[in-house]
Amino acid sequence: MSIKTVASIIVIITLQATGAYSGGFVIDPGHSPKTPGATSCTGKPEYLYNDSLAQYVLSYLLKQHIPVSLTRTVNEELSLINRASAAAGKKLFLSIHHDSVQPLFITWKNHRPTSTKAEGYSIFVSSKNRYYEQSLKYAHRLGAALRSRGLSPSKHHGEKISGENRQLLDSENGIYLFDDLVVLKNADAPSVLFEAAVIVNPQDEARAASKQYKLQIAEAVLEMIQ
Repeated sequence: MSIKTVASIIVIITLQATGAYSGGFVIDPGHSPKTPGATSCTGKPEYLYNDSLAQYVLSYLLKQHIPVSLTRTVNEELSLINRASAAAGKKLFLSIHHDSVQPLFITWKNHRPTSTKAEGYSIFVSSKNRYYEQSLKYAHRLGAALRSRGLSPSKHHGEKISGENRQLLDSENGIYLFDDLVVLKNADAPSVLFEAAVIVNPQDEARAASKQYKLQIAEAVLEMIQ
């Protein structure tokens, strides 16, 4: 049985056991095969990194007896609105992604995008979410938990350039305001979008692929929700 098959079974069992619309927490693995997201410096699509990290965090939280579920199974296609609807009745909606940089900072090598412009994590919230203040509290706690484990935020989303220019709410913890992110503004629960690493950066990509990094993030997520 393949790793992906096992992962899918785990998610299905979890959704049946906890209920995708019951109390607890929900993790949204960003993108999918049809909407793959960014491409890493190794040529892999972002959604594979998102799935891997979401599965790791899910497993870690379940071992701590935390009620948690995913918005989708591996390779499942789900609209942004349907992802957001999975937040109903939850204590927190956490969308997991991996980051890139603007095209002007990218060099293509062997048809793969590479850049050392930025590295680190970023956290986004939307003031259009009806639970904005609670979302911001969760974001602060996540950023602080990540930094306590030696991780550093990226500041590139605050740069005054086309495609960025996001309001930096908390420089120390790497928290940005992004009002019109569909999954955040439409989620009926406190909601945070987390960019775990800049995968066009070779050093950050290697970090993101490591079990140690996934464990640090899972620990930080647990600290955020406790």
